[in-house]
Amino acid sequence: MAAAPIAMEPLSFDWKTPLPELLDALRQAHAARYPALAAARLDALRAALRDDRADDFLPLLGQELEALGLALIGQDEDDDGIHLLIVPQADASDTLAQIAAHGRQGTRHRQDGAPQGAPAALPRPASGPLAQPGDYLDMAQCLPLASGWACAANRDTAMPELADLRGWPALREVAGKFQPHRGLLASAVAANGVHAWIEQGPDGIASTPYAHLLRASGVEAAPSSRPGLALPPRAAQAQRRTPEFSLGFAGDDLLLVDRGMVFAYRGFATRDDPAIMEPVLLHTAPPQRRPVSDRSAVIPLPDGRACVLCRGQLLLWRDGQLHPLALRHPEATSGDVSHPVACGNGAIAWLEDDALCHADLDALVVNRHEPQQMPAGGMTLQSLPRGWLLLGHWHAPHRSLDLGQLWHPGSGQVLRIRHGALDLDSGIQRALMLPDGDLVVGGQLRHVRLGRFDALLGRLPAA
Repeated sequence: MAAAPIAMEPLSFDWKTPLPELLDALRQAHAARYPALAAARLDALRAALRDDRADDFLPLLGQELEALGLALIGQDEDDDGIHLLIVPQADASDTLAQIAAHGRQGTRHRQDGAPQGAPAALPRPASGPLAQPGDYLDMAQCLPLASGWACAANRDTAMPELADLRGWPALREVAGKFQPHRGLLASAVAANGVHAWIEQGPDGIASTPYAHLLRASGVEAAPSSRPGLALPPRAAQAQRRTPEFSLGFAGDDLLLVDRGMVFAYRGFATRDDPAIMEPVLLHTAPPQRRPVSDRSAVIPLPDGRACVLCRGQLLLWRDGQLHPLALRHPEATSGDVSHPVACGNGAIAWLEDDALCHADLDALVVNRHEPQQMPAGGMTLQSLPRGWLLLGHWHAPHRSLDLGQLWHPGSGQVLRIRHGALDLDSGIQRALMLPDGDLVVGGQLRHVRLGRFDALLGRLPAA
């Protein structure tokens, strides 16, 4: 028996159509059939979400229509448009079945987890600002180095300078650490304070031999020699691409990751003359059958262990060698790992497929969480004291998105830094701990001191 025809054709909209225009069209088409569309609550929703994207406002519009006894059905037409039907709530299941019978996919737009017939729950603004106007500073190209120290572009010359953040909001710039016109490509600080970093050459080319590894006795100290150590040669294929370096200390040894290869400089933190040191090749990533990100990282852990991310694979540093981590995933993943960080003692966390993942290095079981009120893509992850993680993103501030979230996998706590709580130019992209226990967070350019981290935990609402 042939499938019954769908009761009516959907209304089609461009995916950029704002809610006011879309709602006007729905009312014009369906007002006679569904007088409830004239409800004032829809006007309130229209005003609140007037500049939201369709991905953000459709679930709320569908939920508000559900509270009025209607259902908002989206029909997939294999294009970038939005195709919508409005039907009585009692007919929603039959309508979806008819769409499926015609070989198409239908979606009922409503808020996840909302009780049946409940009105839409609008994103709540922050209850109040988390900082005062005097707590903010603009810093370009800010790269955290160590507690209280960062590499930031000089506000007058746009040249990279070592910045002492300990007197925030008064910054002290230390000249002579970094050279003009040479970008800082990677940085690491050992337990004894020795600072290692990679600096690109004067012509702005990052590939070997135009980038060099430098060493100083401390973050605030000048390098012991220039231009520093030439980096290890790489395969011809890698030479044709811009490298993405990572540095990190595993005890006294310095680990360097560059385009699918991991090198060790043995005893780098304690050798007075590293110029005579030869790097040891520890690992070469095998050829990949699928595209894998070249993101890399070295992750020192509080218990003395270290992990490495190289070509999508997480490796454990043990007994002076690298060993693949045999992680047990609950479901298939892409392997596109990014932003791995320490997560308390003996555990790591990372982002993969828009999910926050974490695993104990002994149990090796991966736990996955899909954050809410955060964007799909463009998220960042950083480690904070006492096993806390800061989840942020690169997107512009938007009422439907949190600026960031604090996660504590050990206890399951999630705290929100809501839209409006901070006057930033993007979601939170970086965090810096100061020696006195204060936390500084930043967006693209704008940064702010939030006060004592311990006190901040008590000021944030739970998810």
